[in-house]
Amino acid sequence: MEQIFYRSILFLTGIINLVMAGMLLVGSKPYKKYTIYYRTRLLTTLWIASFGVGYMIHGALMWRYTWPTAASAFTVSYFHLGAICFSWGYTSLLKPKYLTRFIFWRDIIYYIVSLVVYWIVAFQWKDASTYTSLSFLLYFLYAAWVVFVFYQTYNQVSYRLLRLSYGNVMGFVRWMQVCCDLIVLFGISSVAITGLFPTDFWPYTLLLVAGTGMFAFIAYSLNKYGSTIDATTEATNHVTRRH
Repeated sequence: MEQIFYRSILFLTGIINLVMAGMLLVGSKPYKKYTIYYRTRLLTTLWIASFGVGYMIHGALMWRYTWPTAASAFTVSYFHLGAICFSWGYTSLLKPKYLTRFIFWRDIIYYIVSLVVYWIVAFQWKDASTYTSLSFLLYFLYAAWVVFVFYQTYNQVSYRLLRLSYGNVMGFVRWMQVCCDLIVLFGISSVAITGLFPTDFWPYTLLLVAGTGMFAFIAYSLNKYGSTIDATTEATNHVTRRH
């Protein structure tokens, strides 16, 4: 019964995530002229879709019961992709020129190396979850750096943004703070819990539900941000030119 419930939750949350990703993608077309915001929507679409596909693959293979180290390696693989999408998309909303060619290739190469390590450990030590958790240090190092860069950028521009009179900029700043606090909390704690409890049913099920709710909030907020895109784009460009 437990496995049936677990599999049902995986497929249900996977479908919900894919529907949200599809809605974001379809709703992105009117914003093509806003390069940074449009790119952020596409990155968020990729991120939410990858989680949706990941959940459904978990449901089909049920590795958490038969091969827990592979399940954990697979989980951290799409969480790492989510961290990259967060970095490229949301830091760029505050600092439009953030995503340079160097940062792009640095993150891609680091991701490839990390994937190789995650899966070598999973294949080499199929029942040793401790080793798998140690390989997650690569993810945590990247996540810590991404969080540091985002909040450093946020602190640089948020105060000046709040002092400007460009539409609902205060709402934008507050949305960025809440969204990114949730993303950081979910992204880091989820991988930690997955590593600590690789075969447990309830922690991962609760994470599935909480994560889907968080993605729904982000998708809603990102759409709401689009309604003030003119004001916030002008304000962000004005502030970042001064740094």
